[in-house]
Amino acid sequence: MHHTTGRKQGFLQRSLLLRIGNQGLRFLFWALLFGLAYTQPRLYYSNQNQYFLHGLAQGGRGFLKEDWLANTADPTPVFSALAAFTYRYLHESFFYLYYIFILGIYFHALLGVFEHLSNGWATARIRLCFIALLVLLHSALLRWTSAQLSGVDYPWYFQAGVANQYVLGAGLQPSAFGVLLLLSVCTFLHDRPLTAAAWSALAAVMHATYLLPAAFLTLAYLYLLLRAKRLREALFGGVWSLLLVLPAVVYVLRTFAPSSPETFAEAQHLLAHFRIPHHAQVDRWLDGIAWAQIGWVAAATYLVRGSRLFVILAVCFLLGLALTLVQVGTANDTLALLFPWRISVVLVPLATIIILTRLVQGLAAWSSPALFRWGRALQMAWIGLLVLAVAGGIFITFFDLGYRTNTQELPLLEYVRAHKTKGEVYLLPVEVPDLVSGKRGAASLNFTPPPRRSSIQKQVISVDLQQFRLFTGAPIYIDFKSIPYRDVEVLEWHQRILWNQQRYEQRDWNDEQIKAELKRRGITHVVATADRDIPCAILQLIYADEYYRLYRLLP
Repeated sequence: MHHTTGRKQGFLQRSLLLRIGNQGLRFLFWALLFGLAYTQPRLYYSNQNQYFLHGLAQGGRGFLKEDWLANTADPTPVFSALAAFTYRYLHESFFYLYYIFILGIYFHALLGVFEHLSNGWATARIRLCFIALLVLLHSALLRWTSAQLSGVDYPWYFQAGVANQYVLGAGLQPSAFGVLLLLSVCTFLHDRPLTAAAWSALAAVMHATYLLPAAFLTLAYLYLLLRAKRLREALFGGVWSLLLVLPAVVYVLRTFAPSSPETFAEAQHLLAHFRIPHHAQVDRWLDGIAWAQIGWVAAATYLVRGSRLFVILAVCFLLGLALTLVQVGTANDTLALLFPWRISVVLVPLATIIILTRLVQGLAAWSSPALFRWGRALQMAWIGLLVLAVAGGIFITFFDLGYRTNTQELPLLEYVRAHKTKGEVYLLPVEVPDLVSGKRGAASLNFTPPPRRSSIQKQVISVDLQQFRLFTGAPIYIDFKSIPYRDVEVLEWHQRILWNQQRYEQRDWNDEQIKAELKRRGITHVVATADRDIPCAILQLIYADEYYRLYRLLP
C-alpha cells in the first residue's frame, strides 16, 4: 500500500513538473513571437540614455562614475542595480532578453484578460484569431506602415496612455515594468487578490511613478473584496500592498524630500514647465487623439458593465479624473509631476483588449457557418497574419527602419570611445527645444525620421549626441535629454544648461572669462558642429570630420 501511494505521488509530481515546463515553453514561444513582431531598438536609445546611466556607471562602463549626472540621486535604484549586475557579470545582450520577457508578460496578461472575458466560449481557432489581431495591432510592421502613409503612428494610440506615457516603449527601461500592473489586473480577475497586489506593488518598486496607479488598482481590488464580504482577504491585501511598497515610498521621501520650500517649488516648476511640459501640463497633451483615447476607455468600460473588470476600470478612471481636475484647478506642479493621468497606460491597453474581444466574439457569431466549413482555411489565414507580423518586425529591425538616430555622429563617438582617458569631461552643443509651444498632443517618433539639431522641429528634443555618454563611456558636462530629480540638482542642471547654451551662441571664446570658466567647470574637451570653428587660444583641434569637430583644452 505504501509503495503504491509513493508511486502515485511520484506520478503527480512528474505531471506537475511537466505541466509547468509546458507552460514555461509556451510562455517563451509567444514572448519571442510577440517580441519579434513588436521589435526593440539597439542599445542605447532615447530614454535608455538616462535610465541606464546610474547602473552602467556602477557596473564600471568607461569612466561614467566621474559623470556629474551619474552622481546625482537615482530615481530608479532597483533598475540601476539590475543594470549594474548585468553589465558587470553577464553581458549587455541580456538587456534585450529582459525586454523580450517583459513583452511576454504583457502579451500573456492581455491574453489572460481575453480568456476571462470569453468565459469559455472561445474555441482554439477563435483564440488564434484574437492572438493574430493582438500581435498585428502591436506590430512594428503596422506602426511603420502607418507612419509612412500618414506621418503618424496611429496604432501606437491603442496601447499607449495619454501625455505620451506608456507601458511598452522603445526597449528596456523602468517604465516597461508597468506590464506588472496589467498582470496584476489579469491575476485579480482570476481570483488571486494577494498575488495581484504583489504584482502592482512590484511595478511601483521598479519605478516610483507607478505608486499612484498601483494605489488606484489596490483600492479597486479592496472595494470588490469588501463588496463580496471577503473581509479577511481585503484586510490582508491592503496590509500586504502597503508593506511591499513601503521601502520604495521611504526611499522617495528621504531621497527627494524638499531641501527648502522655495528650492523645491522652483525645481518642480522647472520640471513641469521647462523640461517635461508634454507629460505634466494637461493643456499640452489634451488634443483630439487624447479625447479619442478617453472615449475609447469609456466605451470599453460600458461594454463590461456589471463585471469586476467594470469596477476596476471605473474606479481607476474616476480616481485619475478627479486628481486631474484637482491639478487643473490648482495648477499644482507637484501633483502634475505625480501624473494622475498615468493610470491611462493601464486603461487604454485594457480597453483595446475588451473591444477586440467583443469584435472577435461578434465575428465568430456572424460567421459561424463559414467557420464550420472553412475553419482550416481561416486558421491558416490567422497563422499567415502572425507570420507576416513577425517577418515584418525582423525586416524592420534588420534594415534599421525604426528607432533611428544620428548616424553622422558615429565616427566622432568611435574616436572618443577609443581615446578617452580618466578625468576628462566633454562639453557638447546643447539645443534647448521650445517644448511649450507648437503642436499640442503626444506622438510616437519611433518609426518616423528622427528630429535633428537645428531642424524645423524645434518643439521636439533632438536625437543628436544623446547617446554620447553610454556609447563612449566618457563623462559629459550636461545635456537636455537626461535630467536629475532632487530639487537642488534640478537647479544645478538648469544652470548648466543655460551656461552651455550661452557658450555655443557666442562665436569667439578668446574672452579670458570664458577660458577661466571652462577650466573652473572641469571641462577638458569641447565638441562643435563642422559648420563652425571655435576661436580660442586654449583649444586645440584634435579631431575633425564632415560633421563634427573635437577640441582639447590645453593645460
